[in-house]
Amino acid sequence: MKTGVALIGPGNWGSSLLSALRSAGVPVREVVGKKRRRGVVALASAELDAQILWLCVPDGAIAATAAEMVERRRAQGKTLRGQLVVHSSGALTVDALAVARKAGAVVASVHPVMSFPTHKVVNLRDVLFGVEAQPPVRRRLYALIRKLGGQPFAVQSVKKALYHAAGTLASPLLVSELSAAMATARLVGLSQNEARQWVGTLAQATVRNVFLHGEAKSFSGPFARGDVATIRLHLKALAEHPIVADLYRALAKYAVDALPVARRSEMRLLLAKDAGKKTGRVRH
Repeated sequence: MKTGVALIGPGNWGSSLLSALRSAGVPVREVVGKKRRRGVVALASAELDAQILWLCVPDGAIAATAAEMVERRRAQGKTLRGQLVVHSSGALTVDALAVARKAGAVVASVHPVMSFPTHKVVNLRDVLFGVEAQPPVRRRLYALIRKLGGQPFAVQSVKKALYHAAGTLASPLLVSELSAAMATARLVGLSQNEARQWVGTLAQATVRNVFLHGEAKSFSGPFARGDVATIRLHLKALAEHPIVADLYRALAKYAVDALPVARRSEMRLLLAKDAGKKTGRVRH
């Protein structure tokens, strides 16, 4: 069996991992994709004899890809015994690789705490990596991650979905919240560029403050002041835009429970009222 890594799935995340492996001098034995192209072999013709088989495929394809790998090794008259099979899902546990484990592989999960929206390579230096693995394998993966410039930490299998939910709140749903803010600003009459600049100025200053000074010291505005009348005006104005109204209400309820809100009881009562639930998109 060869040393090094076989990377399966050179998509957005896989492209960044491939670049980091090569920059760190980690031998990349082959890059495996759906179709054969320059520098990529199809799974049906892959050797799959590297020490680490690292799946960078979408969550829904992990189990099926692992099964195909087992079949490919079987066609070669081999098993996965002695090899380490890794997936990069933040939500799924190592049980997604059960078929590989049954075929003799040691299994683990390594999830990068970073956003990979395109094929553009993202530098992995100082990126956090959540590792789900048994202690001997964890130590081995920690060493590899540090070689890539990353910072590893352990994730418990039973907390995996919650861990990923936190990441989803911190990135894609943060994009959703900012998109809603910009859409609401456009309702006022701002152009797309003006709305982006207006929201960006507030959002970037707020994010900087949160990570410099903490949530409580960065919390301002009508909730912090206890301005119930202003919040009532907001809810009334948003009633015609129910999706944004629901988002506003949900975030406000969390703020009332977790942040330094004045006149907390009155705020809680106001937010508990039915604001006339409707369905529909924000009108731009």
